[in-house]
Amino acid sequence: MGKLITPLFTTWPWIKWGEERELEIALRDGNNVWTWSEVLTQINRYANGLLLQGVKRDDVVVGIGKNSIELIWLQLATLRIGAHFSVINPKTPTTQLHQLVTNIAAKHIWFGEGQETISGTWHHLQLINAEYGVIATMWQPTRLATLTFTSGSTGLPKTVAHSASNHLHSAAGLLSWMAFDSSDSWLLSLPLFHISGLAIVWRWLLSGATLVMPTEEGLLSDLSGVTHASLVPTQLQRILASGNASSLALKRVLLGGSVIPTKLTDEAKENGIECWLGYGMTEMSSTVTAKLADGLSGVGHVLPYRELRIEKGEVLVRGESLALGYYRSSGVMSMTNDDGWYFSGDLGHVEGAELYIQGRADNMFISGGENIHPEKIEQALLTHPDIEHVIVIDIADEEFGQRPVAVVNSTKSIDFSTFLDFLKGKLSSFEHPVRYEKMPEYLLGTGIKISRQKVKEWVHSSSLSK
Repeated sequence: MGKLITPLFTTWPWIKWGEERELEIALRDGNNVWTWSEVLTQINRYANGLLLQGVKRDDVVVGIGKNSIELIWLQLATLRIGAHFSVINPKTPTTQLHQLVTNIAAKHIWFGEGQETISGTWHHLQLINAEYGVIATMWQPTRLATLTFTSGSTGLPKTVAHSASNHLHSAAGLLSWMAFDSSDSWLLSLPLFHISGLAIVWRWLLSGATLVMPTEEGLLSDLSGVTHASLVPTQLQRILASGNASSLALKRVLLGGSVIPTKLTDEAKENGIECWLGYGMTEMSSTVTAKLADGLSGVGHVLPYRELRIEKGEVLVRGESLALGYYRSSGVMSMTNDDGWYFSGDLGHVEGAELYIQGRADNMFISGGENIHPEKIEQALLTHPDIEHVIVIDIADEEFGQRPVAVVNSTKSIDFSTFLDFLKGKLSSFEHPVRYEKMPEYLLGTGIKISRQKVKEWVHSSSLSK
């Protein structure tokens, strides 16, 4: 399945491409383009700008803002001087923002356009295009490079520490199966504060291709000139429904989400778009398994540079893309057992070398003596054409102990009384939700994933749980 791509570089990726592909387009932001030679120059200038502002090797630099060309320059310039880079969701509440930057001992913060600043002991950075100068830091791919917060289902997110080597091995494994070369372009359609957005940048750096920034024009316009994109099924559905899909240059899409309708991927194929899906996590620098969409519920085979095994029903992973560990101000802490295995907390099994995921161990609950996996109920509900998002949580019940409740975001009004018939054959009777609730609007805008914990808090803090 494709050729194995080596992630090895003897120097910074942009230096390699700046020398080998100097006049090829590397970066596009609306009508502005930069060649690899210009990218190399810009990174050095911005890196010198950071040095002038007192940023030192091993300092933690944080960017708070939505995806922008400035955030890309900041990331690459930070890495160039040997500092550590982290992006935080700009919608994070101020109190939590303080906690996050304190937990990673951030020394410098850059705020994106229109972003409300926060005060503290850190220095407010500017992006300064300084005079070109020699930078002492050498390319060391195994050094700590980025800090990414997990979208954890409970409590304050953990901070995952990755090296450039982790990211490049992650990219190399996927791209050895899913073709993406120097003549292609990938839209940065997912936020950089999420590992799936960060992974797009490292696939670009590995392949010497073109990275395309999103604009205010909307997704369909942004996709007009790109060959690759990372999307969720509802985004792909809207593109196909627009009737313009066949006119796009789009060749391959990496889909995220638990349910990918076969009808959707078949229609995409008719429009010349190849759909890929997989299973991944922040700790493994994004994708662990992948496959071409085939309508089956498995999440694919293990990619190169990764290993996977099942122990007592739990998925364990390790490999070159496994992060250095969890990070706190005191440094990097191990996340594995003595043999280097990371216990993912996901329940799954392997059939014919393909992985099947049942759900999170910590989401499972018992109802009337039966094990209930909320993710299984969610997958069944997401096959309904009018449901965009759904989170299933448990509420206390005197007779059964716990019972499932579905909190739903839909594209139109739905008569849930018909769902008894709709779910027949998809779920056992004890898995049927006892009630359906409309997803509050404020829970939809909390990032790339809806927080299960926040949905649970909303249900339990309201009269809904009574």
